[in-house]
Amino acid sequence: MKLDILRATVVILLSILLTTLLSACGREAEEGNSKSPSGSKGDSPVLSGAVFREVPKPLSGENPRYPLVKKEIPAIGESFRDLRFGTTITRITKGDSLIGRHEYSRFDPFNADQSMILLLPELEWKVYRTEKIPYDQDSNLVRTIRDIEEPRWDPDDPGLIWGLQDFSILKVNVSDGKKNVVKDFSEDPQLAPIIKAEPDIYRISTKEEGESSTDKRYWAFILQGTRGDYRPRYIFTWDREKDQVLGVYPIASVDRDIDWVGMSPKGNWVLIGGSHENRGELAGLVMADKQLKKFHRLDYTTSHADVGLDSKGNEVIIMQNYQTDYIDLIPIDLKTKPILMSGGSYEKTNRTRLVRLYYSSESPIGLNSGVHLSGNFSGYSVVSTYIEPNLQEQNWLDRTIILVKLDQDHPRIFYLAKVYNTTGTYWEETHATITNDGSQVVWASNWGKNVGEERVFLMQLDMPQNWLKSLQADQE
Repeated sequence: MKLDILRATVVILLSILLTTLLSACGREAEEGNSKSPSGSKGDSPVLSGAVFREVPKPLSGENPRYPLVKKEIPAIGESFRDLRFGTTITRITKGDSLIGRHEYSRFDPFNADQSMILLLPELEWKVYRTEKIPYDQDSNLVRTIRDIEEPRWDPDDPGLIWGLQDFSILKVNVSDGKKNVVKDFSEDPQLAPIIKAEPDIYRISTKEEGESSTDKRYWAFILQGTRGDYRPRYIFTWDREKDQVLGVYPIASVDRDIDWVGMSPKGNWVLIGGSHENRGELAGLVMADKQLKKFHRLDYTTSHADVGLDSKGNEVIIMQNYQTDYIDLIPIDLKTKPILMSGGSYEKTNRTRLVRLYYSSESPIGLNSGVHLSGNFSGYSVVSTYIEPNLQEQNWLDRTIILVKLDQDHPRIFYLAKVYNTTGTYWEETHATITNDGSQVVWASNWGKNVGEERVFLMQLDMPQNWLKSLQADQE
């Protein structure tokens, strides 16, 4: 009798254990198995030196999918492993308003030694120390910066910010707040007569997205007026070393639609983000010499993009291709040709396809996300996605941040992190940016909470130590 009872007890316990295990497996499959990709038919992703998982077919619309695994909103300062890719991520700001986020994917928010960060509030800029998390706590505040536009950290001096005010380039010392005028173009012998003759012209600008050359020697701006719906009136270039305006170009009314202007990283070329609707020399994405005498069309139009250097140190633009639905590597070179037709050929265009953006409303794996690009670290770019409420995560790239090696001969793509953010307004877009030294990636998130209220905070991914050497060794 006792033996029968013991046997029955064992059977019951085994049954309970088996049921528990099956139930757990079922829940893991529903929430997304972090060990094997959904829809990959059991195939494991390629691991690159145990650093990142590689995307096997980036030029295809279909790759291993890693659906978002449910996770509670991280506490302020909480570090955790990405539940899909194992990268280390930390919530680094409080996020009770726009003060909790950075500006844009094209700009590194950290200073030269990463001891400070520039955050974007609603009406002014704030500089915080990064020695304690959250970065945006009151005790970290270094300086509130008012009355400047387009603030950018100096590439070498960690205590210096460059910015624009009216017709001037300024330098701001963040320690004492003192502003020094580098150049006032309203007093320049070439530009002063233009500004005086056209009194509605009120500022210089890159349209918020352009950049000087990396060494801050060469600059390109528009002169913007209030007439004609604030249209840009002139483009001009300036050599800071010689204090010389190198070229001035009047913008015709047929070329008024300009998204941004700036310099290439090494200062070799002027870049003009024109629209396909322009009808003159500024139609589409255009490169020009510094004298603004020679113009060359690089692409049909200007989409989300960034400038950078490829794996060989060549100046490039990484941009979403409006005509082909790829992300392209576009050499800033007179040999580069635009693709002007929808679905046009890449043959003899001197450009490289990097990632397929599979926008297909009829496909169950069509991409539902928008993208932003960051090319701050030489040889690589980060691509981040943002998705609106009520849109499903269905493509492999949805709700995902990836790393792209900018190699024209052999580009490679790697999964970095999943995106818990949901975008209801512009300032809720992810805008992931890689730092200039390649050590961190930061992006904005609301974790899908209070969507549309712009209550965002900043997430920081710490790149693994020696990740670059690991990828190089892996390729060899």
